[in-house]
Amino acid sequence: MKFFSHRIRDPRVYSLRQAGSAIRRSSCYVAGVTLIESIVSITLLSIAIAGPITLAAHSIKASGAARSEMIATHLVEEGLEVVHSMRDNNSADDTHSDGRDWMKWISSCDDDCIIDVTEHAADVWDNQNVLKCTGGCGDKAIMYVNPNTGLYRQSNDALASPWVKTAFRRTISITNIDNLGNPQRQVRVTATVTYPGYGGAARTISISQDLFNWFPQL
Repeated sequence: MKFFSHRIRDPRVYSLRQAGSAIRRSSCYVAGVTLIESIVSITLLSIAIAGPITLAAHSIKASGAARSEMIATHLVEEGLEVVHSMRDNNSADDTHSDGRDWMKWISSCDDDCIIDVTEHAADVWDNQNVLKCTGGCGDKAIMYVNPNTGLYRQSNDALASPWVKTAFRRTISITNIDNLGNPQRQVRVTATVTYPGYGGAARTISISQDLFNWFPQL
């Protein structure tokens, strides 16, 4: 009797082979899923971080623009106050019955001029601090700041240390109201400051104020 020589597979070996193949397939699947999850996580994290960073950058720019606007506003007001003070002093010291000296030194601003608040004699602003511009103020309109004192000023010439050039420029102009050639009663003073605003865009603040002769000829 002839016996079959067919080899009988050991079921335990077959099961181990199947398990090994399944483990390899499972490892590839897990590796693929882990890679996709990592990419998605990184993307979501980048989006979550980008928003606050962008907002913080815009906030810093807006804060700087607001500070520049505040400084520019104060510089405009200062220019008006200097001219106002000069009118007061002129009127108080004027000995003429027609009050003709009320615009002394200020009238040179019928064309644009600059005002150097640090130039004065005996603590009174006079012709030394009103500097007339001829053919436009140009670089003369630049404001300088002293970092040690926080004081701003202008000058006909470039200033050395400790004065530092800023991005602010200021001009003062006078418009005669009642008499274009020789105002007797009323003038309009306009102070203008230009500076870089949000994103570096040029901004301008301009304020006008009417001044009157205290003792006009009646």
